[in-house]
Amino acid sequence: MAGVVGTGIQQPPAQLLNTMDAITQKYIVPILADQVLRPSPTWWALTRKGKKFKGGELVYPLLTAEELTGGAYYGDQLLNTAVTDSIQPANQVWRHYYQAVSLPVTDIIANSGSGLDILQLKMEAASGSMLQKLNRALWHTSPQNTSIDVDDIESWIGSGLPAAPNVTTVATNTIAGIDRSQAANSFWLPQTPADAGNATVTTSVMEGQYQNCTFGYDEPDLIVSDQTRYASFKNIFVPNVRYGDNIQDAEAVQAGIRYHFLYNNAVVLQDKFAPAGIYYIINTKYMFPVFHPASYFRVKPWLAPTNQDVIVSTFFVTWQLANIGPRMGGKVVRAT
Repeated sequence: MAGVVGTGIQQPPAQLLNTMDAITQKYIVPILADQVLRPSPTWWALTRKGKKFKGGELVYPLLTAEELTGGAYYGDQLLNTAVTDSIQPANQVWRHYYQAVSLPVTDIIANSGSGLDILQLKMEAASGSMLQKLNRALWHTSPQNTSIDVDDIESWIGSGLPAAPNVTTVATNTIAGIDRSQAANSFWLPQTPADAGNATVTTSVMEGQYQNCTFGYDEPDLIVSDQTRYASFKNIFVPNVRYGDNIQDAEAVQAGIRYHFLYNNAVVLQDKFAPAGIYYIINTKYMFPVFHPASYFRVKPWLAPTNQDVIVSTFFVTWQLANIGPRMGGKVVRAT
């Protein structure tokens, strides 16, 4: 068993290998050291604004047109009292997600003598794996992305009408039951994608799209990109960082941006789940996850399948990614 990975003893340095394997127990560190799972700051940023709704489906009443029956008048002038049908429903269907946990009972029996609890570790692994599925669902990225995933970020605020040359987007799509290819439904479109071409995105391009997504004092609060695009955008501002103050000799040189990188009022984040080559500008007051309280990370009790000495449990969550204002978001595309 020389060189074994696990609970066997390594030779060298052990010389009495058989004796050591028979009487010596290794120390098993009592934590599950993750080498697979990836956190998503976008999931956290959106979920903290998340809500719980009941109902068979989600229907949002939308104000789709300004009512023009009003204005200045004088004296006995006839007033316009025409009826305006200015509210239209948007409809989303719930999406159900699961994560299974399966364990052979014989393995549980063998584990009961020493070491860490295999049940606990498998439940921890399943919880983290479920979160990975939800992180990927936000972006509709592989593996396991399907046509019955939730409405994702790209579908909500990335798939607008084509912008300048070099921008490859889904020209139109139907989301929440509203066909955005119809001119009458233009209210349901995000901002037209901005094109940064093949060069590093400039502040003028980003600022233009940021202002497109700003309405009065209601500004975007999140800009998300992949790691490469995040670094290239952040580097624009590094020369502006103050490297010291009146006590330079007592402070370490600061060559980066401490804490969060802010652009206007938006926190800029890099997300390892985000598609490459795109900056997404988001207002989390309008786009957020919605969960059904009857299936909010519920756990099914352990069951044993027929004629098998295996026990199975399952995590379930029912949710959707809602967006009550697609116009409040958009994207900047950099071709390379």
